[in-house]
Amino acid sequence: MKISYKEFLDLQTIPEVSLYLILGGPYHLQNEVQHRIERVLNDDDTNIKNFIVDSDFSIDSFKNELELMPLFEPKRLIILNIVSNSMPKNLSDMIMNFDIPKDISIIIKLDTQTASFKKTKTFEYFLKSYFIIEVLELKGIMLKNWVKQKFIKNKIKYSDEFFERLLEKNEGNTSAISQELYKMSLLNISDINTYFDYLQKEYKFSEYDLINSLLETDLQKSIKILKYLKSVKAPEVYILFLLNMEIKKIYSLAGGLSPSPYIPNYKKNIYGRLANNANSQILESLMELCYFIDKSIKTGANNINIWHQLEILISSFILNKSPKYFLNINN
Repeated sequence: MKISYKEFLDLQTIPEVSLYLILGGPYHLQNEVQHRIERVLNDDDTNIKNFIVDSDFSIDSFKNELELMPLFEPKRLIILNIVSNSMPKNLSDMIMNFDIPKDISIIIKLDTQTASFKKTKTFEYFLKSYFIIEVLELKGIMLKNWVKQKFIKNKIKYSDEFFERLLEKNEGNTSAISQELYKMSLLNISDINTYFDYLQKEYKFSEYDLINSLLETDLQKSIKILKYLKSVKAPEVYILFLLNMEIKKIYSLAGGLSPSPYIPNYKKNIYGRLANNANSQILESLMELCYFIDKSIKTGANNINIWHQLEILISSFILNKSPKYFLNINN
């Protein structure tokens, strides 16, 4: 069974199946689908296990998790975050030839695929046997309703004028709007008018200046801005969020995934150049590093210098080198 993001939102009840494939993007809408499914499947006894499916992914570890027979965990939820541009063949082969135990539910998150993917045996099998939610960028009335729901959920006050200003400022792009809402939550701002006042304050550099210098591949300027943002105590998690979004855009463009991420007309040449020069393996390693930094920020684990890791992330992107290159230099 396959339904759209809108159809998924309209469901009164979500069917409980052994596997859900969340296909497409943007990533933050994928997460919304994932979290709603989790609320249905998750209870106090559910054990949740996350796997990052990348070049180091171990199919044996995943198989062992499926075959595990715990005594005191009646339900298990396994989440597979696929960061490569396609589903690994050994993973799809295993799922198609393995009876998922009744106590296990699986959520697979996969970026937008080419049209040919929907003609593969893997897709046909998932379509016949499991539940597929296809996520696409929102437009028109769906976009406006989505933003208004976000305001209501986050108890953000707004006027019609500033609502339209937010849409215009971000050119109707949900990823950009999501970034704005996320920053508002970090700053503990509950009124959009106040937020626009905040944006007009005279800061030497902003997080968006950092992104612009990143896209211009100006390493010296990017590091200078990053150090300034550290000095004014800008939220690390928001900077990481923005960097991760840009890396995902380049990765999607470089891989020719359809539909392409939203790019303003005046920036298409910049993104086109970056995508043409991109190395998919390096971009995958950068997405892995983003996940590592995010986990470290939110859990306090790994005992790392977050700002130093952000500097490595930026340097790796601009110089088109693996993060391991900079770690080796520092050791």
